[in-house]
Amino acid sequence: RPSSDYVIDSTWDYSAAPTVREYHWVISDMAANPDGVFRPMMVINGQFPGPMIVCNQGDTIVVNVVNEAKNATAIHWHGLFQNGTVFMDGTVGVTQCPIASGQSYRYEFTVKGQAGSYFYHGHQAAQGLDGLFGPFIILSTEEKENQPIPYDTDRVIMVQDWYHDVSDGLLRQTLSPGSEASPIPNGALINGANKLDCSLHPGRHCDSSSALLPTFDLEPDKHHRLRIMNVGGFAWFEVSVDKHLDLPVTEVDGVTVEPSSDSAVLVGPGQRYSVILSTNQTTNNDDDDDNNNLFWFRARMVSHCFAENVLPDKGVASAQAIIRYTAAEETPSTAQQQQHKLPQTQADSGKFTVICKDPAPGSYRPLPARAAPAYAHHSWYLRVNLEIGDWRLERGFLNKSTLRPQVQSPSLHRVVDGLQAGNASFGIEGVNDVAFDKKHELVISSGSIEVVDVILQNFDEGNHPFHLHGTQMFILAAGHGYFPGYEALGLNPGGKGLLNASDDSVVANPTRRDVTTVEGFGWTLVRFVADNPGVWLFHCHMIWHAEAGMGMQFASRLDVMRNWTVPEQSTRLCEAPVEELEKGATPKDSIWFGHF
Repeated sequence: RPSSDYVIDSTWDYSAAPTVREYHWVISDMAANPDGVFRPMMVINGQFPGPMIVCNQGDTIVVNVVNEAKNATAIHWHGLFQNGTVFMDGTVGVTQCPIASGQSYRYEFTVKGQAGSYFYHGHQAAQGLDGLFGPFIILSTEEKENQPIPYDTDRVIMVQDWYHDVSDGLLRQTLSPGSEASPIPNGALINGANKLDCSLHPGRHCDSSSALLPTFDLEPDKHHRLRIMNVGGFAWFEVSVDKHLDLPVTEVDGVTVEPSSDSAVLVGPGQRYSVILSTNQTTNNDDDDDNNNLFWFRARMVSHCFAENVLPDKGVASAQAIIRYTAAEETPSTAQQQQHKLPQTQADSGKFTVICKDPAPGSYRPLPARAAPAYAHHSWYLRVNLEIGDWRLERGFLNKSTLRPQVQSPSLHRVVDGLQAGNASFGIEGVNDVAFDKKHELVISSGSIEVVDVILQNFDEGNHPFHLHGTQMFILAAGHGYFPGYEALGLNPGGKGLLNASDDSVVANPTRRDVTTVEGFGWTLVRFVADNPGVWLFHCHMIWHAEAGMGMQFASRLDVMRNWTVPEQSTRLCEAPVEELEKGATPKDSIWFGHF
């Protein structure tokens, strides 16, 4: 799919009345070679990456999904609140059963209370790695007025790690006895494309003769918004543009922020940043006028964070795209033409990032300012770690709980059915270890609107980017070592108010986002308002860690959910034979029991 498909129309009507935007998607299997190497993929309507959805706040989105692939699937709308429509969240085993092969499902929801950059992806095991993803942009009715830096054009740039093998096999390999490291990517893509030297991959079916590097045509002396999304499953990316040393960040995970001063942006899995690129530079390449308006856009995987700082099969840890100053969108070059019109620019610094962690809390101040609640009703400590247990199986844990979603019995369905039937065990607040086996489903429930703190304490040497479905988190504080206690942050024990009423700095206007990172051997304190009814997944967004069980669930607003019933189409999905629902699912631990 050409990168021009990810440019937002400059004539878009931000003030249009709310409308219904309906899409028809057929998910299918196909073989394709995004970087030259052919491999099986899952695609939407025969194209990769998936189509971009653009809408205004208040619009209703309808996506009719028909699954013609061999494996079951579901679509999660990453970062969307789904307020009042939790059954549309698309989380297998939590909010829905997967869509079995040959079945269909209608996602329908209204986008409200948020704007910015989001994406969708497959949520059955690691299907996002097989090509099932695309951008989702929500535009505010006051989009232009709210921007801290006005811009002339607006486009999406997706970066991702890329594997030459299907996720099913990689996941089985990762979860097998004795495995202690996540698979290292073979390379990277930008907007679904790269171009490899096939001679370096003699054991693969490879053809890059017609491959094109993505090209972004930008008018000179303008401001261009680049919505950078890490849609991959494992690697962090450092993103930069040669000769453009000022890349102010204006949005973080759907939240407008005060412009920063950055020359490169570090983007973790699942995170999104908007930067403003000013096209006011020159290559100073006087010997070649044809290339004087070309610059490299670089997306480098931070491979120092891998178990081994070497990619398999002579893979390259970076992907590049072409920034081309031009008065208008030009006709794309052929592969033969493009090789003679490549940028000659060099990376601007010998420095590069080797540590994968978010900027310090407070680095990005939301606009308009919004204080976090000063008082938390509950504070939950989560010990985060990967651990080798029975049968030499390494699994992800939160407080000794390793998540195993039930594909034929989503936790949301059980909660709603149980509350409706008057089953008191589903009305338990706090850690519910009566209705759920917390060994494999750690569920924390709240009966009404409550403010919740989560202390993430990481006992691993590597980082973990955590994504919370259904809301945004206030990132109050983070650091290395052990959590120092609330008093060290200016809060009462348990987060119950300010120590000093005259010092509210910790809650004044903290960064808000839906993916936050706890660094290796470090801690992060987040706060959120549990006011969105539903059961919401909270998990590491490194796909190998998530599928190893590093996740738990928050059941919010039991008082509202007790009046719900499970929609008929959601119930229908669960009536498919279990062997069909489990196609493409994470393998059960029991397949290895007794095998060393």
